[in-house]
Amino acid sequence: MTTTTTTLLDEVLPEFDFGSRHARRIAAPPEWVAQAVDIVRPGRVASFLFKVRGLRIPWGSTRDVLTRSGFTVLAERPGVEMVAGTFGQFWALQERAHMEAPPDLEAFRAFDRPGWAQGAISLRLEPLEDGSTLLSTETRVWCVDDEARRRFAIYWTFIKVFSGWLRRDLLRRIARISEGDA
Repeated sequence: MTTTTTTLLDEVLPEFDFGSRHARRIAAPPEWVAQAVDIVRPGRVASFLFKVRGLRIPWGSTRDVLTRSGFTVLAERPGVEMVAGTFGQFWALQERAHMEAPPDLEAFRAFDRPGWAQGAISLRLEPLEDGSTLLSTETRVWCVDDEARRRFAIYWTFIKVFSGWLRRDLLRRIARISEGDA
């Protein structure tokens, strides 16, 4: 018999057009990893990549960076998973000017503005039998219509690699803190 685990991200944005997932095994218990998620700060890679786009990363924890960048925490199981979401025309030259933080999960689920997309990101911790933790981050984007889907596909072609670097850098930084190497 096979069981599937439904994640909070599955509940927030079950259908999506684009996505990426990155994971890292961390040699630390979930409690330590959860603490590291709370205190990790953006690194040089993230700062550089955002600067190239003419953006500044807000200072603070992962939650602070997300909420100060136009995301809303939509669902959370403390120490297990956090999901944040936003609405936007992410392909716009002035991306932040074309983003809106949803007021809540209900508004996120009801969103249907033509020419726009929904984006959601999760951080999830899974305890492993050996006492370590699998930390994953997943990004999903659902486009409201074909026009948004076409525009996002072009944008995604160019930024997917850089987005992956950002996610892997975040996982690496959390691992260093969790494992006591920071």
